[in-house]
Amino acid sequence: MLPTRALARSLTATRSPVAKTSLRPCLSGLASLARSNFHTSIPPRNAASEATAVPLLINGREIKTGHPFDLKHPRTGEVVSQFHGASEQDLNDAVSSAKIAFRSWAALPAGKRRDILYKAANLIEERYESVLAPAYAKDTNVASIVFGTDKAYGVEHLKSAAALTTELKGEIPPTMDGSLALVTREPYGVILAISPFNFGITLGVRAFCYALACGNAVIWKANQQIPTLHYELCKIMHDAGVPKEVLQMVQFAPGTEPERTEQLIAHPDIKLVNFTGSIGVGSSIGALAGKYIKPALLELGGNAPAVILEDADLAMAANNIVFGGMLHSGHICMSTARIVVLESVADQFVSELEKIVAAEFKGLDRMRMANKAGVDKLHSLVADATSKGANLIKGVAITPKDDEISHAPVILDRVDSSQDIYHQETFGPSLVVIRAKDVEDAIRIANDSDVGLSASVWGKDYKQCLDVAKRIESGAVHINSMTVHDEPNLPHGGMKNSGFGRFNGQAAGMQFTQTKCITMREPHMLPIAYIK
Repeated sequence: MLPTRALARSLTATRSPVAKTSLRPCLSGLASLARSNFHTSIPPRNAASEATAVPLLINGREIKTGHPFDLKHPRTGEVVSQFHGASEQDLNDAVSSAKIAFRSWAALPAGKRRDILYKAANLIEERYESVLAPAYAKDTNVASIVFGTDKAYGVEHLKSAAALTTELKGEIPPTMDGSLALVTREPYGVILAISPFNFGITLGVRAFCYALACGNAVIWKANQQIPTLHYELCKIMHDAGVPKEVLQMVQFAPGTEPERTEQLIAHPDIKLVNFTGSIGVGSSIGALAGKYIKPALLELGGNAPAVILEDADLAMAANNIVFGGMLHSGHICMSTARIVVLESVADQFVSELEKIVAAEFKGLDRMRMANKAGVDKLHSLVADATSKGANLIKGVAITPKDDEISHAPVILDRVDSSQDIYHQETFGPSLVVIRAKDVEDAIRIANDSDVGLSASVWGKDYKQCLDVAKRIESGAVHINSMTVHDEPNLPHGGMKNSGFGRFNGQAAGMQFTQTKCITMREPHMLPIAYIK
């Protein structure tokens, strides 16, 4: 998400005390981050009667169906919100009205689209404390310290998209006969955008803001785990000046997701789909896009490696890696997961991890997770690994569960390819140490995965670090920085099963527009006799 230093500043500005040494630029906030998973600064709900009914936003209207679906808070089990599932006709109406509205939105001067997106960024700032943060807290377990980071980054995406509106450029390439050729970039039309729950503002905004900047209309499939937040976010976009038919918000009734998703992708007026989420669902969406000949932008899972070279600053690397693995309880697709350390320095590195555990993990005895399924998955992966030779490093203990949606932070040593956790993304607060014989072996292990979204390399010889980074199969590699690093002006996306296509900045401008070639020349007669 935010670059490392910006994120560290955000945490230390929000919580105290600040780090006591230069080796703790980020970890000073970890214990308070864990505590804030239990006690947010946002006022809690008081009664079940306060459950919010969240409508669909289709064709300029708020639509409530006859049968709303309950959303229960993952910790309390209380019904906190109700959302409505779109019918087949609702979706057809949404696409039809979006197609009509697209033409006027695309024809709007770029400067006016820019001003609307900037206004939306300002409105998020203005309504964060009073509207967005309470909506966030209402439906989820997310720590209040994450709210602020998510808000800040969502605002930056909107500003980046606003700047993009006036930066889209075409070309005038030379031609064989000297005639004029124009290569323009034009919006696709109506786009389907599907966003996840884990960074509700950032990834919600990112799903539609670059598409809107390029002149497209968007049908936004909001996430049913955070319906209130996404509803309020869509209302902000409308209040900023985005026409209600240009950005429409839909939800699917539980059990109808495959049918409704295919309906939209198959619709002849849906021209492109973008999806951020799991590999399993992304694979299905990619298959549907292929079936109906639609381009797709997919940002899927990760299992990020951090490669530790012999000359690395081991204390600094350990600090950043623990932070990048435990932040947001590991609920980030770029979270550090696999530590690939050269055998010659492995014991020293594990010792540095143990120092952090002794100093910091007392306040991290439990970390909130999104749901029970995630807790069970992590527990199962750890049990499998320890049964096959892996061991918890000194100071790490799996404490008895006091509820069903939290898990102790995990650091395992001596993990190898016989263990499931070597191959699978846990999406939880966990790190595994994998020992490599040499640099070549470290690169092999880092690439021994079917995903490649983010990675990091640690060392003092920058030429060697750069050489290793070039050989790691990942959409991003960060030298001497944690894997959780993404900025609105840097292209973001993965290799292998982490997806294809790129969000952010100029890369998003290329993604959400298509080229058209226009040639112009003085007319002249052609020799028809030649074709006889």
